[in-house]
Amino acid sequence: MAAARQAGGWLRALLITLFWHVSSWLLSLPAWITLALHFVIGLSLWWFWATLGAWLAAGLVRFLLVNFARWGAGQPDPPKPNKNPYSAGK
Repeated sequence: MAAARQAGGWLRALLITLFWHVSSWLLSLPAWITLALHFVIGLSLWWFWATLGAWLAAGLVRFLLVNFARWGAGQPDPPKPNKNPYSAGK
């Protein structure tokens, strides 16, 4: 039973990771579309650089948020005194 639960967690993590990577590249599509429009209709290259910069900035913010969450989750709680009057280790 425990092995099945671990396999389900692994599969869920794999699917989330795959979605994360695909969504990251899909979000860069506006930059590539503006680059194509530069060559097709002569749109300024500044639009390409602006959309590419926005995509990179969003990726950097997401990276920093994930690292911040990982940093906070790795801190163990300090030991607390046992205040249970019925415990045996009084």
